[in-house]
Amino acid sequence: MGLPFLKPFPGCVVVLLGWLLARTSLMAEPSSPPTQTPPLSSILTRMVDKQEALAHELDAYQFLEKIDIEALGKDNAPRSHSHLVVQIRPNSHALILTNAAGDQNANRAVAEAEVKQARRGIETVYSFRKAVPRFRVILLGQEDWHGEPAYHLAFSGKPNEPYRTPLEKLLNHVRGQMQVSARDYSILETHAFLEEPVNVAWFFVRFEHLDFSYAAQRIPLGYAPKTVLFHYRVRIPFASRHERQRIEIVDYRQAKPDESPARP
Repeated sequence: MGLPFLKPFPGCVVVLLGWLLARTSLMAEPSSPPTQTPPLSSILTRMVDKQEALAHELDAYQFLEKIDIEALGKDNAPRSHSHLVVQIRPNSHALILTNAAGDQNANRAVAEAEVKQARRGIETVYSFRKAVPRFRVILLGQEDWHGEPAYHLAFSGKPNEPYRTPLEKLLNHVRGQMQVSARDYSILETHAFLEEPVNVAWFFVRFEHLDFSYAAQRIPLGYAPKTVLFHYRVRIPFASRHERQRIEIVDYRQAKPDESPARP
């Protein structure tokens, strides 16, 4: 049973030079009057457009995903732990770098399954154009996010919204908040949780707990994923799965032409 991802739905440390330049300009120039906040519908449209553009631009980059997966007990204490390091190459080609001990074939099969699950999580950050209308969204105000002016949004699912998939049913019961850059409409940080247990798959699968957090980091391209964290507990007939998964994304760099594998 895999985790249904809210994707890549997404604390960044601002580059020191940019922070210093911003501070210098504030001291050197008179304060400009606050800009008028655009309509909420405009913020959401620009946010979705920005995320889709970033997903396309990241196809030319490669980076590392450090994936930690903990199997948890009822008390949330870790029972087991696995760690994977995956190199994501242009166009989302994945290469597992972790050396697995023991049965290589069995371990690789497990690792590849976990990588696919993690990749769905990362990719979901950009795939919510259809998901956004499923939420009630309000603008809480404009704030400072690690030196970046940001719109603070709150969102909640519509419990009675028609759904076609288990993921859409889950989204109907998700609530959270996010920070969106007021400069370029990048998603900077998101926290979301399942408000109540939800049955999916003809009541054979019950999500008892789900929370999710996402934070971005500044790279030359713009704001890109830094950390993604899932914590979920799922009950199925005669069994359950309780896990915490953390994905840290590091070492972004634009690939050279000869490093870009061709699409199949």
